[in-house]
Amino acid sequence: MTLSFKASMVGPSRVGKTTLLTAILAETETMLSGSGIALALDEATEMRIRRNRRDLRRAIEAGEFDSGSLGGSQSMFVYEVELKAAGDTLPGIPFSLLDYPGAWLDPAARAARPEAKEKWPECEAHIAESLMLLVPVEAAVLMEAVTPAQRGAVADLLGFEDVEAMARKWARARNLPEHREEPAVLVLAPLKCEKYFDDNGGKGREAARLRKLVREKYRSMIEVVQEETPDRTVRIVYAPVDTYGCVDLMEGEWITTTDDEGQPALDFQGHYRFRELPPRIRVKAAGTVMRELCRCVVSGQDRAEQRRAADARTTYSEALERKAERKGFWGAVEFYLSGESRANRNTLLASQRSLADAEARAKQLAEALRRIAATPADPRVEEW
Repeated sequence: MTLSFKASMVGPSRVGKTTLLTAILAETETMLSGSGIALALDEATEMRIRRNRRDLRRAIEAGEFDSGSLGGSQSMFVYEVELKAAGDTLPGIPFSLLDYPGAWLDPAARAARPEAKEKWPECEAHIAESLMLLVPVEAAVLMEAVTPAQRGAVADLLGFEDVEAMARKWARARNLPEHREEPAVLVLAPLKCEKYFDDNGGKGREAARLRKLVREKYRSMIEVVQEETPDRTVRIVYAPVDTYGCVDLMEGEWITTTDDEGQPALDFQGHYRFRELPPRIRVKAAGTVMRELCRCVVSGQDRAEQRRAADARTTYSEALERKAERKGFWGAVEFYLSGESRANRNTLLASQRSLADAEARAKQLAEALRRIAATPADPRVEEW
């Protein structure tokens, strides 16, 4: 398993998980401005993000916005990103964010998909190792459900049962002895909230109603997480996100369809338009995700410094053994934030760089982590 700080998303199909990841990375880059630290993406992640940005750019140039045209996840994908000092070729601080098709949350749907059956154990392993469980919520589905039939459809469209079941598994894993002292945070992130707020170019006055609905509809899930973690603390963060910041929901259309068993059902389709031409993307509150991840790592670093009892191994053979170890969260904190990963790389490559230089780079990265972690929360964001 890749040595990194892990997070996982759990949400239904078409909720906007891929676009949320794009927004998270965009806001993180803004938070890092002027720090000398940059986000580095692996090749596959860079291609995925580039595709999503390209699709959005096409919509902007065309002057027409269709959220359905922005491609969603068709298979399991792990976004691999690193915080690295500009121009540095040595290891940075890596984060892995898991995404997968929302349909995979349904056991029956997984059973019917060979790829899902093959990859699901890998997904579950990543989720069990995740410091953060991120639950995207399509705000319009909650807010635009007016009739009893529409309100009844919300549970299926947002996958309450499947999301709650996965939250239970995550919480159980976080309460195991090997993870109990690690940080843990559950983030509820309503998406495409532009219509309901007035703090990012919109005219909405429904922030309180959105908060109330999220509290009400996800109360059961929060209670499940708390029940499964009686011996530890899990932070619950509410972070309503403007995924684009330049669009408004004009109409919510409820479409009559059938479910997997052929029974009548309702689906929701939002119709959006740009607020202005040319549009200017103004993501809001998406940076909460990276801020919370950095808070997890910084809190782990503080504890690790208190419990550090031995120096990093420095011989060639020991360096090889150390690199191959499965170290988990605490090992990752030691490996990346103590400067050991840099000393290890220098040993393996017989580099002449001084250990002092490696430690200086590690200190710069640690300072960037603390800078992000200390960024004031967006006024929208609440800890419950």
